Amino acid sequence: MSTNIATNVRLPEEILKELKYKAIEEKKSVNRLIRDAIEMFLSSNILPAKYAKDPFENIIGAARSGIKDGSTKHDHYLYGKEK
Repeated sequence: MSTNIATNVRLPEEILKELKYKAIEEKKSVNRLIRDAIEMFLSSNILPAKYAKDPFENIIGAARSGIKDGSTKHDHYLYGKEK
């Protein structure tokens, strides 16, 4: 089972409005519509093959620590003390 990670996406107001109407029309969440669109884009082979087979992509997420507040408490995690 894959883990969902939250991210922010900035959209023009008109696009977001259309997306919300589409979500109501299809009885889906805006989140679901965005994920479906991204999955469709990624599976469409629009990406150049050189990016799809890049071995560098294998290291993405390799050092995931599970720490959620590392950006604000980095001194604590790196040095064992608060700054």
